[in-house]
Amino acid sequence: MISTDVNRVENIWIEIFDNNNKYTLGAIYRHPNQNINDFSRLLEHNLCQLANSRHSCIIAGDLNIDLCKYSTHGPTKDYINNLLSNNFLPHIIMPTHFVGNSSTIIDHIYYKAGNEHNTVVNSGNLWCSVTDHLPNYIIIQTDKTIKNELLGH
Repeated sequence: MISTDVNRVENIWIEIFDNNNKYTLGAIYRHPNQNINDFSRLLEHNLCQLANSRHSCIIAGDLNIDLCKYSTHGPTKDYINNLLSNNFLPHIIMPTHFVGNSSTIIDHIYYKAGNEHNTVVNSGNLWCSVTDHLPNYIIIQTDKTIKNELLGH
């Protein structure tokens, strides 16, 4: 994705190899108060390319789009539907940002499964009083690691 004067976004994309599995990881920071529809259009090009890949993909970052507004804000709903239609599932569904008495889900992690089978995905937030954003994590266990755990290795 290319940042523009109208829509400021910072992102980096890398590929990670683990045994026979390949993962694409996208880290994105979308500046606050940018147009969500414009951002979704920028992201859609990447999503279409990644959706056609047989490899797993993780998209994570501070997107500054509050997922709590899914049912009341059209651009947020369109953003999420765009991800879902490209097989990216949200894995952070609890609030990640706290200011006073309000909370939002503006830090996101999405995962699209690739061609590996029997994958277990765990994710969540870590409680941290140092910042107003909670750190997020995702742990992906593939078929091989699951088998080793079942065998006690």
